[in-house]
Formats: sequence, structure tokens, C-alpha cells
Amino acid sequence: MSLDTEQIHRLTSKGFDKLYSSDPDKFTEMAHTALDYAKTCVPAGEKVRVGDVVLIITNAVRILPSFEAYVQKKKLKEKYWQELFAEYILEQVFPQPELTKKPSKP
Repeated sequence: MSLDTEQIHRLTSKGFDKLYSSDPDKFTEMAHTALDYAKTCVPAGEKVRVGDVVLIITNAVRILPSFEAYVQKKKLKEKYWQELFAEYILEQVFPQPELTKKPSKP
């Protein structure tokens, strides 16, 4: 799970970047707490995946008063905004690495 360009454009066009910027410390803490929690749930020897953490953040976003107020103000009724914003939070706190192409073998 990671955001693609179209999803980022949708989020920013609805102002979710401003919602994030309104309290980046809260969202950073949310992402770190979700990661720590995911580590306690994932079996030993397996790595925590982005999707594991996104699910935890999504559940937190669902009940976050500032998110609820924001989507009501913007009249955004679709549930997918919860998961997209959760992915946005995670990507802001833990940026995805640059894609690089390996050199071709001669």
C-alpha cells in the first residue's frame, strides 16, 4: 500500500495536506504509536508491513475529532477518505524511498 500520484492529487485538492499541517506532531505521534503497536501484533520473525500500520492509523482516523469535523465541513461522505488520509499520514512521517533502477548487467 502506498499512495499513487492521482491519490495524492485527490487528497491535496480536498485540502487534506492542510489538515495534516494543522497538527503534524499529533499525526507523527499517531504513526509512531501505530508502528509500535503493529510490532506487538506481527508474529516474531516477520516484518511489519506498511499495510499493517495503515490499518491501525485508519482506525484511529475514524474517531479523530479533527478528521470528523473536517470531512463534515467539506461534505465528504465516502469512507475511502479515512484510509487515504491514513496512508498520507504514514507517507509524511515515513517517506517512501526513491525508486531507482539497477544498472543493467553488460
